[in-house]
Amino acid sequence: MVQFGLVFFPSQIDVVPFNRALKEAFQINSSMRTLGKGAVPFSLYPWTWHSGDADLKNFEAISQSGKIFCPHIVTKLILDREPERVLEWVDAVVRRFNFVRILPGHLANNVMSSPKEFKEAFEILNSNSERRGTQRPLAEDLALLQQASDLLTRLYVVDASKVCDGEPARTVGRFSTNRRNKHA
Repeated sequence: MVQFGLVFFPSQIDVVPFNRALKEAFQINSSMRTLGKGAVPFSLYPWTWHSGDADLKNFEAISQSGKIFCPHIVTKLILDREPERVLEWVDAVVRRFNFVRILPGHLANNVMSSPKEFKEAFEILNSNSERRGTQRPLAEDLALLQQASDLLTRLYVVDASKVCDGEPARTVGRFSTNRRNKHA
């Protein structure tokens, strides 16, 4: 579920026909139905994960054994529009506070972290960094966010990306520009 929240459409899933999803929803053990109550209407999951541990490849790329990171949806759609200002803010936080933990608003809380680790979480926004892109989802998982970014830019909702557009997300995965052009 975290991968959905970070990239909206992980590459390691297949969308299933509605009738199959509905049939599977009715087959869920009654003791399990409350797990998605309020979050997933009617226990309807219209996708399946690829076989085996396919989702672990992306999870490991993102989590890197628990390192903190700036969420990909935030960097891809918002922060990379003005990376210089964001990095100035990060530097101000690091200079001002000598902290040992972070209490994020999402995911794990009370995370043991230093100012150095906090700064590293924003390295994706530093176009000169050698660490840039070391903790990113697979390109095919960023493809839908890349399409959203491109659309918002074309509609003048946001300025053009200054950093994250250098990723291969336009060319890989089911939402890539190349794939759409082949099927057009």
